[in-house]
Amino acid sequence: MQDQARDPQTMPPLLSYVLTHRLPCAALMLAMLMSAIWLPMLGGSSSTFVAMLMTTIGLSLHVLAPALVALITFGGGLVFAIHVAALTAAGVTAIAGFALLPGLVVFVVYGLIPIMAATMMMRSDGVRRSAQYMAFGLGGLTLVGLMVAAGMQDTGIRGLIDGLLSPMFEGVQQQIPTGEPQAVQMLEESRKMMVEILPGLVALGLWFSWWGDVVLARNIARKFGFYQGEATNLLSLGFGKPVAYLFLALLVMLNLGSGELHYLAVNAAILVGGLLAAQGVAVGHSWLKAKGMLLSIALMYLMLIIWSVLIIPFVIIGLMDIWFDYRRNMPAVGG
Repeated sequence: MQDQARDPQTMPPLLSYVLTHRLPCAALMLAMLMSAIWLPMLGGSSSTFVAMLMTTIGLSLHVLAPALVALITFGGGLVFAIHVAALTAAGVTAIAGFALLPGLVVFVVYGLIPIMAATMMMRSDGVRRSAQYMAFGLGGLTLVGLMVAAGMQDTGIRGLIDGLLSPMFEGVQQQIPTGEPQAVQMLEESRKMMVEILPGLVALGLWFSWWGDVVLARNIARKFGFYQGEATNLLSLGFGKPVAYLFLALLVMLNLGSGELHYLAVNAAILVGGLLAAQGVAVGHSWLKAKGMLLSIALMYLMLIIWSVLIIPFVIIGLMDIWFDYRRNMPAVGG
């Protein structure tokens, strides 16, 4: 465990007041959640650039809402954070015309899951436990949400996703000039592939964003000196053998299963494979850092961004690291 952040800075008085009082903190969280709506409305009558800027800022603030929840969990504790999340959920319910579902979604997805992940982050082996809890929590909620929606429409999950994506692809297809059968075929293949993997990609994207928010909140809390708990370097991220066995079992299921079982196995494998890829990236970063190859670290992340297929070797590295612990004999490295 590393020492607490040295020479903690003093938090601005206004921010300190907001983060230590339930109603102001809930108001801030509500404003961040709704920023994806009200900020684009403010820039709607402006130029295209201003409108796009407002939309980008609004979406960014919305995605950062779990970071605020994690931050108040680190500073105010579990009960305080739950109170803030409940007040925010009540505000969302009121804005939605007292519909209970939006408030419940906010309380669970934006409140309870980040709160529990932040709480686990402060405990022993917190990096692994918080990342794992966040992934399986968001993955489970994604599955439950899709099952409920599919049941309401009396269709399977694949049929539900196909129905959601079809209008978008039909609009694109209408823009293709006649006499371009290859373009139509490529579009149809893209649609089928997106239908097959969208739930897994959504769950994995939520995990990257939400757990990244918790990590960001931990860094801020350490900077201002109110983080109390484990402060292990993120490059220590690693999952246990149960995750490896789960991934291998999912690979078997997606090769032997059919129908909805195959569909669920594919998307669950995407989520679990994403966790292993994150572990593989941590191994690669640690090795390059130990060798002093700082430019190669930047190149590694750049290649991951522009060439997504490169994630497969990192999944394999992460899977093998569970048994061979490649970082065991590496010198201690920074972030």
